[in-house]
Amino acid sequence: MASLTFRDHWSPGTAGIPITVERTGCMTYHVHCLYSKYGSRALVMTLPNFLIIGMPKAGTTSLYNHFREHPQIFMPRIKEPRFFGYEGSRPRGIFPIQSLEEYKALFEEVTTETAVGEASPHYMVYPGAPRRIHDLIPGARLIASLRNPVDRSYSTYQMNLRNQGTNRGIPFGRAIDTDPNLQDTYHAKLVRFFDLFPAEQIRVILLDDLEARPQATVQDLFGFLGVDTGFVPDLSKISNPGGEPRIRLLHDVLGRAEFRRIGRAVLPEGAINRLRDLRSRNLRKVPLSPEDRARAGAFFREDILKTQDLIRRDLSHWMTV
Repeated sequence: MASLTFRDHWSPGTAGIPITVERTGCMTYHVHCLYSKYGSRALVMTLPNFLIIGMPKAGTTSLYNHFREHPQIFMPRIKEPRFFGYEGSRPRGIFPIQSLEEYKALFEEVTTETAVGEASPHYMVYPGAPRRIHDLIPGARLIASLRNPVDRSYSTYQMNLRNQGTNRGIPFGRAIDTDPNLQDTYHAKLVRFFDLFPAEQIRVILLDDLEARPQATVQDLFGFLGVDTGFVPDLSKISNPGGEPRIRLLHDVLGRAEFRRIGRAVLPEGAINRLRDLRSRNLRKVPLSPEDRARAGAFFREDILKTQDLIRRDLSHWMTV
């Protein structure tokens, strides 16, 4: 039995309550609150035994959808609960799950699935997330998907420009020098996880793999999770493609927070997926100029070299203009 102390949102009672966690299987935990203003109580919960931890704009939505199709894998309806990144007093729109009670509720529908997980690609971004994950589910398997950082940064630039107007009128080649949202690197973020978890619990893939060999890549991940590797999901659909809107009004209406909130409350999942597809089809690709690619490549070069040494993969193709 492992003794843990949760703070703020972690506590089932008041902040900072010591609790003990007794693992009774690969997924089920008995959580006993030692004391609180409400008195002692015991909780039985199902927690994930794997997480998709990153990176944003690197194929994690596709992985989430592929995993949801597998009969031996459970993924909650909410993608990106971001529970392990929450630090208190943050908006629900960014951190939809803010308590341990809410987090365990995501997995109440687990039945016979042997792999239980969730996908919050910002776990690689939030500095405190690795420690919180390790404190609660130290045996969890972790999946990180990496994308050429130049392409990932440009995709983030396009997304922020179309959704928020960020960097409007500023070319990508100049925006990357001043906008920290476009400067995310990989090495230090991965090291935070490798410092806490055994290497055999971490699987790093490249978006290049998912695009060039989708079936082999996904089936390899199925093996990593200990589920049937013979299952083949629908690999034909690209989730969350980037680009700029063809029809700005359509993009803005479908992207409004109020519209999406009401849609999630009243529409079946199939209808929600069709609206997402419509918003995706409204985007057109705008290629990155060779000059901007070279400039961004120089910015990321040192981190690419460190990352390839850490994950033992040749990433030299990421440094080719």
